[in-house]
Amino acid sequence: MTGTVGKAMILAGACLLMAGPAFAEDKFAPPPNAFDPPAVKPKILPKSQQHDWTGFYAGVQSGASFGSANSRWSQDNTASPTFGAHAGYNYQFGRGLVLGGESDASAK
Repeated sequence: MTGTVGKAMILAGACLLMAGPAFAEDKFAPPPNAFDPPAVKPKILPKSQQHDWTGFYAGVQSGASFGSANSRWSQDNTASPTFGAHAGYNYQFGRGLVLGGESDASAK
């Protein structure tokens, strides 16, 4: 490699080899800020304290329904309370997958 391009490539390679160790020591890193919050270390809880979604659940709900029907045979405006119940079961596999089923019923 002779000429200007060859000398430029050799000079660039030498600069890269010298720059690597200079940045490894963090001499050019900014000083720590006194107002930065402390670093948060994640806590790994023992198995007995980890949350588990496995189990049965049940509940009730209430609300209101509003509707209107305008047809050729009737004109109806209704408002009525609704009540219902729901129940289900979930099973947690490992630490991330939860599968389950739920059933519900509602009535006016």
